[in-house]
Amino acid sequence: MLKKTTELMDDVGLYAHYGAKVVGRLADNLVSAFSNAFTVEGDIRLTYYRQKGINSAKSGRYEQAIPLLEQVARQNPNDGEIPLYLGVSYVRTGSVEEGIELLEKAVAADPANMKAATILGLAYVQAKKYEMAVPLLEKVAKANPANFNVRFRLGVALDNLGRFEAAIDWFKAALELRSEDAKTLRAIAYCYEQMDMHDEALPYLKKVNEIDAAAS
Repeated sequence: MLKKTTELMDDVGLYAHYGAKVVGRLADNLVSAFSNAFTVEGDIRLTYYRQKGINSAKSGRYEQAIPLLEQVARQNPNDGEIPLYLGVSYVRTGSVEEGIELLEKAVAADPANMKAATILGLAYVQAKKYEMAVPLLEKVAKANPANFNVRFRLGVALDNLGRFEAAIDWFKAALELRSEDAKTLRAIAYCYEQMDMHDEALPYLKKVNEIDAAAS
């Protein structure tokens, strides 16, 4: 029922977008009635779906974006932007593997696209593909040093690979951007504990306790 309603509103928006004014009763067969009453060139419809799909993805309306972008991808597989926005939408709605496949395509087509590389790197961490995440996130962190999430997730990937010293370096780099982030402080303490460096872990654990006490 939701899919049918979405399709209905898409066609309503389409005809409104191109200035067609229709007077009549809205019924369940509105989409087919419009289709019979008007002829809309395929490229115009595709442009409309593309614009609406991308805008929906940018606005975080991923479930709304997916059917629109899927249709564009089928009809124009060479559109370079669709893999990025459709891939993001898949990842954000739980279809991580499908999203990764499209994001890999986007990055391969434009290696300089740091937005695509960032999302792909974070998706790799989400999918526990840590070996693949590390080099990509290192590249992104260098290009965008103000991104806390990239620094933190890079630390997470290295931590899960058992590379605790490197993980600590990136967690500390994340702290440079958010000095009292409790999850980062805990992550540093954990890495030190994994290396049996209990004295080094202690200041970070104390800091976490102070933050928790202040928040309670």
